[in-house]
Formats: sequence, structure tokens, C-alpha cells
Amino acid sequence: MASSVDAIAAITDSLPPKTDYLTYLTILESHISPEILPKLNELLQDVELTQNIGWDLIHLLLPVPGAEACLTTISRLGNPREVVLKVTEALQILDLDDQEDEDEEERQEIKPEATEPTGVERFCLLLKLLAIVHPRIKTKYPSRFLSTTLMTVLSTYRPSNQATIAVISFAHTISGKKRPPLPGRKSSLNIPSASNGDARPSAPDPEAEDEEPEEAAIQAKLLQSFVTHILEEYINTNPLEWAARLQEFLEPCKIVTGKKSVGESFKEDPALVSRDEIAGQLVALSRDLGLSGYPLLFEALYKEDPTGAEDDGEDIYPTSPSAIPLSQAGALFIITSLIFSSVVFGSKKPLPSISIFPDHAKLVEHFISASGSTTIGNDPPGIPDAILTIGIHLESTNAFVNTPLPDSTYLQHLQTLSLLSAHSLSPTHRYAAHILTSSLLHAHPTDRTRLTFITDTLESCPFEALKASAVSWLKEEMIIAHERANENAFSSPVALAAAQPYLFPDTSALEEGGDEEVIQELAQSWPFHMAVLNFLVFVTGEGYKHLVPPGMMGVVEEIYLAPLKKAQVQAVEALEGGAETELGRSKEAVGMELELLGERISVCVERIEGGGA
Repeated sequence: MASSVDAIAAITDSLPPKTDYLTYLTILESHISPEILPKLNELLQDVELTQNIGWDLIHLLLPVPGAEACLTTISRLGNPREVVLKVTEALQILDLDDQEDEDEEERQEIKPEATEPTGVERFCLLLKLLAIVHPRIKTKYPSRFLSTTLMTVLSTYRPSNQATIAVISFAHTISGKKRPPLPGRKSSLNIPSASNGDARPSAPDPEAEDEEPEEAAIQAKLLQSFVTHILEEYINTNPLEWAARLQEFLEPCKIVTGKKSVGESFKEDPALVSRDEIAGQLVALSRDLGLSGYPLLFEALYKEDPTGAEDDGEDIYPTSPSAIPLSQAGALFIITSLIFSSVVFGSKKPLPSISIFPDHAKLVEHFISASGSTTIGNDPPGIPDAILTIGIHLESTNAFVNTPLPDSTYLQHLQTLSLLSAHSLSPTHRYAAHILTSSLLHAHPTDRTRLTFITDTLESCPFEALKASAVSWLKEEMIIAHERANENAFSSPVALAAAQPYLFPDTSALEEGGDEEVIQELAQSWPFHMAVLNFLVFVTGEGYKHLVPPGMMGVVEEIYLAPLKKAQVQAVEALEGGAETELGRSKEAVGMELELLGERISVCVERIEGGGA
């Protein structure tokens, strides 16, 4: 194998015009190594040479450790149109799906200098090259190059911190916006300029043309759209827990003593701190690019994608800013971030003039329930977090209604939020949705409407946890009526009479089931039954037993408690006898739940037979 001295001699002695450019490229390919890169970069300062061979060197140099200086020179001096095409080609074949993106920063600290760049490192380098070469393109329609580049970057992007910082730097450089240091919260993030490392001038575009007047507006909208889509991907992959943090801020008394709160974690955990800061930088970038007004952002939430029209083969590029849609989720995240930072961090940014009805209800319908109730809870995590955060903020400021409110709209809104509280995969979202649903329910001025929602949930909802919530809503309404001395359905036997058939269902059918079937049924319905039994203890107490309709407790004991007790005994004995369960948790855990159920049934029976109600 030739030494580096011989390789340097070969690439120097064969320089054009001693060989033609194609032959010279072949010689470079056969001698390429990290050792010759300083000399190669020196040779590439020849503009004529780089204009002729630079674009063909990009794929050759990209895997070579230490090739950044040569690639930067090519981006400065090579033919910009050819270079941008080769760089976007390199992005298109980059596969980041198998990269452990979140560990990239840690691996950099221990990675030997002479190893081949990782996929994420190549992605970041390619963005730096694009930031150098794009401003050099002087053509009638530069937006066509920019549109292709941005779509390629977006399709390749995977939302690691390292890649996102590179995207922020790239977008700042392309936009020409110079952002001053942000006041207020200190940041540990370093967002470098994409042009750092080589301040030497770039060569002019050899095919320069005058730009069309409308091009500036089209390019600005392309960058706005690009950043909103990046924001959508980043936040959906890196949850910010806005709703949980806002709840803690508004009600610090509910934070569990001795347990680190979500807000504290986002202040102390380095990974979460970086996540928060990067999302903040993306929002700041969007505002630098002109996405600073709430009317524009709210319009983007519901605007149809104009690209659905048929193409005629020529108009594959946008011809006006209005033809370029923003990401709906990205616009939602900007709105939410601004509200969150204004309330929690005191940023003094203006708040939007919206209310629960109709504005929040419209958001919920559009983002959560539009695809049908069976998919609620399966949304990308950033979307329900944002929706719940806005709802919690509006509820906390009593911004409920600024338009006539039909009962159907109100009940549908509560139903969707309550389904989110039952289905969400995130425990913080389930809790936030439950709290918001409860607050909105109790805020409605008409007792009959509130009672209708509670009884409908008890009657029709197939989800035991949500039915348990309905039991708690009924209890809360009775307590509110008692404490405020209200005269309504909840301060009389009317509420319990309406809820009785669904609150205390006939459980005699359990006696017909086999052992494993009874275990399964009781384990699945345990949340509802425990809520009902606790409610029975409550309603047989001194302050509330006058709300029980005459004769109701005898019926409850006969059709609900007695068969339920028999089923509980059967299930416990079956478990002790070795019956199997297929419930995703241990037999011990199921056994403990069944024991608690039996104890609570006994307490209720004793209170009823002892004249508790």
C-alpha cells in the first residue's frame, strides 16, 4: 500500500491539465485517506478545479474521518447547483432509523477520532454544507432548490438532540436571521452557526440569474413550514409534559411530599433540561421566521393542505406562499409553548383570547375525536399534552364560554376528554384529562345537564375506570350541593334515583360463570366496584343518608351486594385452589384486590343492616 507521502505526490503530480478531470477523480479515489486531506483541501482552493470535480467528491469524502474541511471548501467553491444536488442525494441515502440517536452525544466523548462518522454526524455535516451552498444559488426560482432540500432534510431527520440542534443552526443560517442572546433563563445549549469554521468568501454562481420578485415570500413560507414540521416530530418524540407541569404550577398543594415533581425533573435532569431548551429554541426560531401572531397560528390549525389539487407535471414546486401549509400539530405546539411559558415562566408574552367553548372544544374535535372514539388515546403524545395544557389554562382562568352552548356540544366535549382519561397510554395525560373533565363538568350551571352526563357514563361506558370516575363525579356533586346549600338534583334523592340502575347493577349473572370467568370479570371491573362500595359508605353517612330514596338500600343489598359477595368468595377460593389468570399481573396482586373487595362489601352490608341509611 502506498505511503501517505506517495499518495500526496500522486494527487499533486497528476493535477489537471496533466490529466483530465475524470482521470484525476479516479486517482483521488484510489488514494483517498485521512492523511491526504490537508493537502487535498489545499488543492481544492483552486476554484476551477473544485468547480469541475468538487460535486463528485462529496460521496467519496463523506465517510472519511476528518473530511469536513474539504467538504466545506467544496460547498464554498464548487458549482452550487451541482453541489446542492449531490448533498441532497447523500441525505436521501442516509439511514438514521438504526442509529441510537439519544446516545450520540455520549458516544462522542469516548469515540476515537479516526473512526468513520456516524449517521447522525453525517446528517449534521450535510446540513452544514447545505447552509453554505444554498445562499450561493442565484437563480430565477431558488425556492425550487430550497423546497427539494427541505423535503429531503425532513424525510431524513430523526429527532435526536444532536440532529435537532443542527437543524436549528441550518434554518437560522438559511433564513439570514441573526438572533440575539435570549434574556431570562440561562441555557446550557450551544447552537453553533452552520457557517462556523471557514469565514473565507464563497465563489459566485457561474450561472447566476436575477431572482423573481415573489421568490422571497415563497422561501420564507417554506422555512416556516419546515420548522413547524420539525417541531411536530421533535415534541411528539420527546414529550415535554406541559400539562403535568402546568397542573403542578397551578396547584402546588397537590404535589406528593417527598416525591420529585415533574417540574423539578425538568429543572434538574440534564436530559429533560436539554429537551426543554431545544424545544424552546425551535419555538424561538419559528417566531424569528414570522410565526409570531396567534391569528396566523390558529388559522394554520384547521387549514386544508392545498397540495391535494392535481399536478400538471410542471407545478411540482410551490408557486405562492399560500400553497405551502404549516404543520397543524407544529402550529398547535407553538401556541401551547407560548401559553405555557407565559403562565409558568412569566415570559409576559400575550395570551390568546380564547375560551373552552367554542375554541377548546374545536381543538379537541379536530385533533382528538376526528378519527373516531376507538383511536382516542393513541395520538402522538405531544398532541393530547398540548390540548390538555390549553384546556387546563383556560379552566384556571375561568374562560369557559363566549358563545351560546348547546348541551350536545358540551356533552360531546366532556365525553371525548373522559375517553382520553381512560385510554391514554400516559399516566400524566390520564390524570390531567380526568381533572379537566371533572372541572368542566362541575362548572356547568345546569344540574340536570351534569346529572345526564354522569348517568350516561354509568349506563353506556364500557370502561370500568371511567365508570369509576363517574361515581366520583356524583359524590363530588353531592358534596358541593351540601357545602354550598344548593337546591338542586344533587341535594335531594333525585340524583341517586336517576343513577341507581347503573350505579348498583344486578350482579346475579356472576353466579353463572365458571371460576376463571368470575376471576376475570371481578378483576376487570374492580375499579368500578371499589368506587361504588366507597360511595355506599359515603352515602350512608350522617350528612348524606337523607339523599337516599326510600327502600333503595334493601334493593342494593339484594341485587348488587349479595351476588357480588358470592362471586368474590368463589373467585378467592378458586385462586387459592390454583386457578389461572390471564390479566397481565400476578395472582398475588389479583388476590389482594379480591380481598379488599370482600372487606369493602362486608363494611357496606354492615352499615346497611345497621341502619346506616
